Amino acid sequence: MPVLIAIGSVAIGYAYAFWHFRVQGWTARFAERGLISRRHPWLFGAGLVVVGLALTSPLDPLADFLFSAHMVQHLLLIMLAPPLLLFGLPSPVARWFIPEFRLRGVLSLLSDPLVAFALYNVNFYVWHVPVIYEAALHNELVHDLEHALFFYTAILFWWRVIDPTHGWFPLWRWNPAKWIYLLVAAPPAYVLGSIFWANGSVIYSFYEEAPRLWGLAALADQRNGGLLMWLQGWMFLMASMLAFFVRYDPDKEQV
Repeated sequence: MPVLIAIGSVAIGYAYAFWHFRVQGWTARFAERGLISRRHPWLFGAGLVVVGLALTSPLDPLADFLFSAHMVQHLLLIMLAPPLLLFGLPSPVARWFIPEFRLRGVLSLLSDPLVAFALYNVNFYVWHVPVIYEAALHNELVHDLEHALFFYTAILFWWRVIDPTHGWFPLWRWNPAKWIYLLVAAPPAYVLGSIFWANGSVIYSFYEEAPRLWGLAALADQRNGGLLMWLQGWMFLMASMLAFFVRYDPDKEQV
């Protein structure tokens, strides 16, 4: 229920921003400049749906028994929801929202490429330390904190690539830096995924003691989770290629 309330509140806030712009007579002007389009609400709504699927669908209780289901949750919270939400956030909305809540200084610091990259990857690894991971499985508040940190550090990470404010914060002058940024994000997922896939014993004892679903052994489930981490690394590689080959315009670099 708290997750649905949070999602509903964000949706209402998003709708209010569009209503505010319409009342002020700004919507048409922003649309003419390409700053607001019909795709934005659809993308933002899809991002909220992905968050709901990760945290309120049958996937959530399933993740209490299957390591691989837990990794699917993390993929949704890290790789799908944040980019969709940021792509669905028009720059006028972002520029209106950030000063309204006095977030510009905080975001300027946290979205620094080195800070955002470090926060994302340190958080990713720390939560997979056995004692911390199992603490989250045994304590609902710790589990909620885990998911919140995964989601918000991913928002900061993807902000550096997507930047819904369109240049409010210091960005790389060399656009292919986004390609490199995403490219170097892939190996950490590959390394951790390899550890889970290649290990001959179950790393988290919690899953050995949990009821086994569909006859899936704990070790096989762990290896499936490792493959999903490989999928996460592959998605970073695909995103890096899109950032370079689709969004990079070499002619602009020469201007």
